[in-house]
Formats: sequence, C-alpha cells, structure tokens
Amino acid sequence: MGMSAAQARLLSITARLTDNEMRSQLITNSKLRLADKSSEANSDYMNALNATSLMYNSYNSNGEKISQSLTPSLLMNYNDLKTQYGLVNSSGQLMVSGIDKQNYENSDTLIEFLRCYGVPMIENPAYGEALTGIYGENYSLYYDENDIYKWDQYLTNLTTNNISNINNLLSKNATNFTEADFNAIFGYVNNWKSSLAGLAIEDYTAIGGSFGDYINHTLTPPAVTYPDELSAEFYYPVITGNSELANKFVNASQGCYNNAIRGSGNSICYLHVLAHLMNLQKSEVNSSKNVDSSWTRNETTTTGSSISVGANKINGSQINIDGTTPDMAEVSEYLWDSNNKCKVPEDSSDTTTYGSSEGDKLLSNYKWVDTDGDGTYEKTLKTWPERIVDLYYAVEKRTDLGLDYNTQLLPVLQNFQSDMETALSSESVFDNAKFNKAVEAVMNSLRDWVGGIEPLKLQYTDALSKIPEKEILDESDPRCEWYKNLWYRMGGISETQKADNDNKYKVLDESLMNNAEWLQFAFEHGVLSMEQVSFSENGSITYPNMGTYDWVSIQYNNATDISSAQNDLAIAKAEAKYQNALNEIEQQDKKYDQDLKKLDTEHSALQTEYDSVKSVIDKNVERSFKAFS
Repeated sequence: MGMSAAQARLLSITARLTDNEMRSQLITNSKLRLADKSSEANSDYMNALNATSLMYNSYNSNGEKISQSLTPSLLMNYNDLKTQYGLVNSSGQLMVSGIDKQNYENSDTLIEFLRCYGVPMIENPAYGEALTGIYGENYSLYYDENDIYKWDQYLTNLTTNNISNINNLLSKNATNFTEADFNAIFGYVNNWKSSLAGLAIEDYTAIGGSFGDYINHTLTPPAVTYPDELSAEFYYPVITGNSELANKFVNASQGCYNNAIRGSGNSICYLHVLAHLMNLQKSEVNSSKNVDSSWTRNETTTTGSSISVGANKINGSQINIDGTTPDMAEVSEYLWDSNNKCKVPEDSSDTTTYGSSEGDKLLSNYKWVDTDGDGTYEKTLKTWPERIVDLYYAVEKRTDLGLDYNTQLLPVLQNFQSDMETALSSESVFDNAKFNKAVEAVMNSLRDWVGGIEPLKLQYTDALSKIPEKEILDESDPRCEWYKNLWYRMGGISETQKADNDNKYKVLDESLMNNAEWLQFAFEHGVLSMEQVSFSENGSITYPNMGTYDWVSIQYNNATDISSAQNDLAIAKAEAKYQNALNEIEQQDKKYDQDLKKLDTEHSALQTEYDSVKSVIDKNVERSFKAFS
C-alpha cells in the first residue's frame, strides 16, 4: 500500500526537526568552546601580567638611580659606584671576559695585572719603612739602590779571614789560650775599625736597623779583660802551722781571751779583742799605743742590726795595757783588706736556716743573702769582717738576744779564737783551676760575640732581599681593589704567584654578554650562580692574601642591586591579544545566539505543522476504521 501525501509530509517534518535539534546542539557546544577560548585568552593575559624581568640598579655620577635590564656585562664589568659581583658556573669557575683572560694570562704579578687596567703608581710608604728598619732614619747615607749588597760584600771581605782566625783561637783549651791570643782578637777588631775610617760609615755607632745591629755587634766585642794572674782572687790560703801574724794575734789577744772564758761576768773582756779587730788601722795607733778618744766604728750586722764601737773598748783594755794594740791593728788591717779574700772556715755542723733566730744567725759562720735577686735567700759563708761585727753584737746584746753566755757564747768564742789562728797561719797559692775557669768565662763571652756575627749578618741580608718596590699601585684608586679581588678569584695565590692551572675561570661568550633573557634563564635554571665581594674583618680563608675582603656566594634574588620588574611590552601585546580574542568571541557568541533563535523559531513552526499533519492523519485513520467496521 502506497504512502499518502500526509504521511510523507510528516516524515519530512520529523527529519527537519531532528536536524534542527542537532544543529542547535552543535551551536550550543560551540558556545561552550567560546568560554574555553575566553578562559585561555584570560590566562595568557594574566601570565603576561605576572611575568617579570631582572633589572640592574646603579647610579650615575650625579647620584641618580638608573635601572637597566640585567645582563652579564652590567654585572661583571667595573664601575667605581658598583658592588663587585661575579657569575659562577656549575663547576665553580668564574665567568670572565676575553680581555680579563688575556690580561690575567699575560701578567706574572698582581702589579702587572692591575697596570693592564690603568691603575696609577705612587710612592710606596713600605719602601722607606723597610730601609729605616735596615739602616735607621738616615738610610739614604748608606743605601745604594743600584748596588744594595755593597756593604755586605765589603764587611764580608774585611772580616771573613779574621773571623776564621778568631774561631781558631777560641777553639783552644783554656789552659792554652794566652793573653797574646786575647790581644790578637781585639787587634783584628781594631784593624776593622781602621779600615772603615774615612768611609761613609765612619760613625758606625749612629747606624740603626738590622745593618746597625750587624756592624755594631761586629765592631763591639764584649768588654772583657784577660784575667790578671797576679790578682789575689786566684790565690788560696794553705795552712803552714806557723805564722808571724797568727802569733801576734794569739799573744795580743790571750789576756782578754783568758779573762772572757772565766765566765759571763767577764764577757766584756772579749769585746776588747773584737774591738781591736774592728777595722783598726796601724796609722790610728799613736806612739803611746793608744787610739784617739774620738775613735769610733759604726757597722751593721748581717742581720741588719747596728753597732757602735768607741775608743774606750781599746784604750785601757788588757791588750792596750800589754802594749800589743799595734799588733792587733796589723791583724785587723789584713782581715779587712778585700784583696786578701778572708773568709771564715766551712762548718759542717751548722744547722741554721733562713728562719733561725737572730742570735743563732749572728753566732753562725754563714749569712743568708738573695744573691741573684730572685727572692730566695741562699746560705753563704761570711767574711772575717762580717764574722767580727756579728760576734761583737751577739756578745754585747746577749741578754736581749736570749743567749746563754756559758753554754752558747763561750763555745763560739773558743772556735773564733782557733779559727782566727788557723786563718792567719797560712800562705797564698796560685789556683790554676780558678784561673782557667776565669779564662774560660772570657773565652765564652768572646765565643758568644763572634758566634752572633753571622746570624745578624743573615738578618741584614735577608732584610735586603725583602725590600719592597719603590713604587706601588695607588690603592686609593677604586679600580685597584676591584681588579685585585679579580686577580685572586681567577687563581692568584699572592702578589707574585699564580695557580699552576687556569681552571678557576672560564670565558663567557661575547654573544651572551648583553643577553638579559639568557642570563635570567641561567639564573632561574641553575646554570649560573652569583658571588659577591664582601668586607671580611678577619680576611678570606679561601684567598688568604686578598686582604679584608672575600668572595661570598649569594642568591641573585637577594642582591640589593638586582630587582624584578614587569615587562610592559609583553603586557601590552598580551592585552591587545586578549581584547581581540574577547571581541571575536563576543561576535561569534552573538551569531550563535541568532542562529539558535532562528532554529528555535523554525522548530516551533515545524512542531505546529507536525501536530497539524499528524492530526489530519489520525482523523483519516479513524474514518477508515469506521468505514470498514
């Protein structure tokens, strides 16, 4: 059965409605994609707003701030108002320009390196200071910069052979070192002085510094003399058992001594003996064998107490009555003559200490003396004059000192009497050992002197070898510090030495020197890092000779001279693109809205037509069923 026209029409309308709905869906999807484009355009714009570039801030000569896009050349190149920075690669190498590399590799010293950058020269204050240290204030009189070693050569030629001869003489044994040897040594020195007469250093004593030390020491041997073989210090007493002087003492003192040993009541009697020994001179005894009534002696004991002895202790005494005062005066003169070196005998039984009582110390053959000034007192034998003064005070002040006459004083008086007789019954014998010891002491002084010549000469010549440059670079020029820091960072070890290799630095390609975008990328991706020269009071550990500065790692975004700024050109481009995109989206959206409106109108018309045609078909079907029923 064929299809009616109404049915065909209905199928056509249905197809058109379906197509209409599909087109509407496509337009709706397109509108959604427009929203994505809008979001994408907005994102691009926001990225442009957020994007920044690194800027380098500096100041011109007027103090005005200047901001420029940060490039390697801006960061690396010298300017007297800039902080010194360095670019460092991942291997720790400093990035430098080709000129820096050339200057460094063509320079053997720091001075040569700084000269490459035009740092001026000035007079070196250390030059004059060094010469003052070598020659003293008047160094210009002695220093010849064209022949700095001339005085060393002159003195060496003048003294070398003589010093060898002197050392040969001083190598002798003391027993073979004669006075002629001694005089020969001083003869050599006198010849040196004569050879210098009339030269520029005639007044060598006025020269200062290490040269002054050298020449003054060389020409000034120690003030020693060859020991005098006739001096009493080299003779010691030998007991003979019989002596005229001893007999005079025993005979003269016997009466007073015998009275004294009878008991304490006669203690004053031994004071007469001691008074006669109190530095009494034969010239003080007159023809009547008396002393003048004004005669007196004031002395001090080894413990610091004072005594006063008058003429009454001599005139009228048993000694004086017996007429033997002149004999005692002869004994007294001998004992008090320092050339006779009279000392009391050793006493192995002595138990006194520094803390003993004054009485015990006065009765002892020993005294306590701080001989070397170190605060410690040493036990030392008394001389006979000291022994006489101490015993006189002990006898006279025995009660005050708490000394018992019979048990403490009498034994001492008896020993004194016998010791005196023994000391006077002797003769002097030359002491070879003591003399040789004195000669050895003189030789040691001369050995120390001649041995000190060479070290002082070496100090002088060493100082000559270290005289600094007469002119130095002007450190007040700001370029000096900048390129000095660069020298050490590139591998300088000292002012005159460089590292053996050049792996401390690397040349940065010239094409990148002014490329701001590349530098920012290198920072952000860790290709390069930064170092800054900073003041360091204790100096640098890595570069110890660099002075009071050091190269210190620093984050590029922490550097005070570097800032971030928006890219106005990029923002303007992004904004224009964003506005164009928005306009395009808006136009397209309006078109899609119009298309949807048309589709909606068409859809409504088709739906109405569809409903009408379907109603006609439904009625025809209903009539057909009724006709055939």
